[in-house]
Amino acid sequence: MQKIRKPRRLGAQALAAALLLAALAGCAAVPPGERSAGTAAPSSAPASPPPATAESAAQPTASPSPTPEPTRDPAGAAVFRYAQQADAAQRARQYWDADMTAGPGAYRYALAETVAASVLSYEECSDDDALRAMLSYQQEGPTTLDRIYDGEGMLVQVHFYVEYEPEMNYLGPQYGDGANYVYLFVPLDAAQPCEVESGWHSAQIGERIPRQDPAVMVEGLTMHQSRMLRHQCRAMAAAGLRDFTGPQDWTGEERYRYLYFRGQDYGYGEKEWQERKRAADCGNRLLTIDFTAEDDWYSNQRFFAWDWPGYAPEQLETYRAGLESGAVPGYAGDDTAWQFAWDGDVLTATMLDAGGRAVQAYTFVRYDGFASWDGRTVCTGGRALA
Repeated sequence: MQKIRKPRRLGAQALAAALLLAALAGCAAVPPGERSAGTAAPSSAPASPPPATAESAAQPTASPSPTPEPTRDPAGAAVFRYAQQADAAQRARQYWDADMTAGPGAYRYALAETVAASVLSYEECSDDDALRAMLSYQQEGPTTLDRIYDGEGMLVQVHFYVEYEPEMNYLGPQYGDGANYVYLFVPLDAAQPCEVESGWHSAQIGERIPRQDPAVMVEGLTMHQSRMLRHQCRAMAAAGLRDFTGPQDWTGEERYRYLYFRGQDYGYGEKEWQERKRAADCGNRLLTIDFTAEDDWYSNQRFFAWDWPGYAPEQLETYRAGLESGAVPGYAGDDTAWQFAWDGDVLTATMLDAGGRAVQAYTFVRYDGFASWDGRTVCTGGRALA
């Protein structure tokens, strides 16, 4: 039977071997149990740093490594990595999309969507005469072109598609709709906002054909006319207009409510209805477009005299109180259901309440105008059904 070695004997042999090896190496090994108080035990702790001297105190304290400098091309311009460019393009698209769909000018667009975005290198910016001139204009501080060279950010070209709401054509939009693109400077620091560097540049090839939306289209009308019709119905229902043949049948408060709600489609706010001359111009424009087949909507005195002062503060205070409660019963904003039907040349828009009951009808005739953008529906009256 194999015997198990005793630990004590094994320990003694190991100790003897260690003492012999130490003696041969010239080391004075002392067994742990025999060390005196004055004999220091070996330690694995790091040695204490040497005391500071005047020379060492003068040395600067080490600081964290700075952010690596951007890669540069032979001319010294910053070169951005693919991931940085992809991130900049995505941020530019998100910024422009938010500005078009939720910014202060969002009411102008019936349809707005970004299509693509691409980063332009410093070389592309500096070699193009138009881009170089645009990016070099700066009254104070470094130019945008300098910032691109230094690696502070990138220039991104954002392509987008837009269709104006029909009302915008009567205000003379600055840019054409359809395919366009714009330039944005996107800082490398994601905490900094994008900066718009240019106006719109048209990329439209050929005539723009509005996209057909089955949810908006009304039989017998163009897309442009269909959008206008729905806006007119929405404003009249919100204003609580019931039985009438024209604006002359409304009360002063009803007229204010219609101008208030319909004016939002044109970007008009409270100040437009409180300024002499401007109030008359805006009011005559809205009512001429919606209730006549005339094209002198830019300047006339059909509904308001040129010197109409607009609404006085005390009138506005009274009229505003009825904005929330003055709508046609059952009106639910954009969730309101409408039915459209032709009877000869007359188009009737019928409003339904939540239960599907017909509560209000408005009648229209189609006016094709002198151009496609001037085509619209002209309201000829309203009739309460419930």
